[in-house]
Amino acid sequence: MHSKNSFPKEGVFIKSSLISFWLQEIQNMGLSLEHVKVFPVPGKTANELYGCIVFLNSGVKSVKDIGKNNFCQLVENKLFIPENTIVFPELTAQEWNVLFSEKYHFMHPEIGFVELEDELVWSNFITKPNLIDVEILEPRKSVAIPKLISSLRIEVDQEELLKQIENPLSEEEITENLPFNMKKLLSGNNKEMDKFLAYLEKNPEMAMRMAIPLDTIGTGRGANTGSFSFNTGVRSRLNFSWIRRFFDRLSSDGNNSTGFFRYGFVLLLVVLFRSCKGAELKANLTPILVFVGIVLLVVFLVTLLSKSGGSPSGAGGGSFLIDSNRFNTLQSRYEKLAVDYIVKKEYEKAAHIYLKLLKNNHKAAKVLEDGKLYREAAVIYLKYLQDKKKAAECYEKGHAYNEAIALYKEMGEDEKVGDLYLILKNKKEADKYFTIVIDNYVKNFQYVKASLIYKNKIGDVTEAQELLLDGWKTNKDGGKCLNNYFANIDSNEELSQAIAHVYKHDVTSENNMVFFHLLKTEFKKGRELEELTRNIAYEIAAEKIEENPNVASELINFNKSNKSIIKDVLKFKLRAKKK
Repeated sequence: MHSKNSFPKEGVFIKSSLISFWLQEIQNMGLSLEHVKVFPVPGKTANELYGCIVFLNSGVKSVKDIGKNNFCQLVENKLFIPENTIVFPELTAQEWNVLFSEKYHFMHPEIGFVELEDELVWSNFITKPNLIDVEILEPRKSVAIPKLISSLRIEVDQEELLKQIENPLSEEEITENLPFNMKKLLSGNNKEMDKFLAYLEKNPEMAMRMAIPLDTIGTGRGANTGSFSFNTGVRSRLNFSWIRRFFDRLSSDGNNSTGFFRYGFVLLLVVLFRSCKGAELKANLTPILVFVGIVLLVVFLVTLLSKSGGSPSGAGGGSFLIDSNRFNTLQSRYEKLAVDYIVKKEYEKAAHIYLKLLKNNHKAAKVLEDGKLYREAAVIYLKYLQDKKKAAECYEKGHAYNEAIALYKEMGEDEKVGDLYLILKNKKEADKYFTIVIDNYVKNFQYVKASLIYKNKIGDVTEAQELLLDGWKTNKDGGKCLNNYFANIDSNEELSQAIAHVYKHDVTSENNMVFFHLLKTEFKKGRELEELTRNIAYEIAAEKIEENPNVASELINFNKSNKSIIKDVLKFKLRAKKK
């Protein structure tokens, strides 16, 4: 073995008797069959292969990774020998040509000296596979599943949400075998109310299922609103249509005495009129008949009130009298049931009681909102309370951004609309509404607010700075505008340039004192700003000190470490007073 090669490495020896292994190794080395020559190396016995020599052309000499194979040196373009070996004794070029034929030879310590007679022809060993015509079907474009959720919104079906909360039951769904008469209960019968209260004590959830409201007259069910009154005094108005219903109820009552009074009254009228002869007699009897009729009606009315505990009143759709004790009992039962549901965190059931039974729409919405059922609360706020602002806020909390945007647009809250569009990653629409807000602020000379929208919402600091400079130049809240202008500059180097530029071009005798006071803040931001701001402060003070000697005291802010300046300022102010 020798420490280095004396001849160029132009071959790779692959030790194997399998041609397929040679092909695999050539591919592993990254070589192309078109750019190399392969010579089989015979073994010690006949018809046996020991391996092969891969002859590298000049274009592929840069191969480095040959795996477990070995490089070979090529001597005088005649003989392949293993790397790190030498030829001894040395031969001249003429001797190489005499001793070796035109073919390549290989010398190896295990097999000795062999002639590489023929180059391997790959076409004799490799055949192309039979190609099969295959119809390739391209799949439809699928929906891309995002790896990151950038925004979330929920679509709202208002009708479905209302249905869940209101949960109305039809008349057919109400249980028939109830211990009270539903029709009489809904028409305000106090006896039936007592039966219902007793039933409610044992079956509290049935009241919610049957949706019997506090007014107990039927008109409060569904989407209508009913009313109720108590037998505590004088009616607010007279309505004589109750007389007809009064007789109708007497005729339908099973009590014989009330039926007798009714038919007796009618019979009396007939007999009196038939007994009258002549128009003059009839005219004289008319007052008597009217008086008798009134007396009978009063008697009938008193009899009815003593039996039913209530009095009919009002035209169709009006209210029936329910005594206050029964009303309060029913109300307290409903409220207790609602509170129990809230404790159990069954907020929809509690809201149903407040909405449909207690007729407290605001409380129903508040219960849903406190229970974080924001979308359901928004529907109540919108439909029953017409409170668009609260509805929009609840839609926003419930991630129903499209519904919230629609309401905010109706209310003209353009900035809020822009904020929600940003959440939905729709910056184009967001900027459109932010621009409307900016224009309104500029019209009202609110440059600071307009600049904050540009900076924080639209993300355009350049436009924000332009607005702030406009506010300074037009003296519309100029001090705040310029203070924000300087605050938006991060680099002290850029800030010093901005201060110098503004002082040179945009500071006048009218606003120089405002600029002077702003310099006190900028002076504290860094050493590189101290000299600039102090010099400008001195220039402004020199201009104003004659008319306003107190300006001298302000110079102390620019000379904190200079104690002598305090004495100088006091001396100056004393001299100024003496003048």
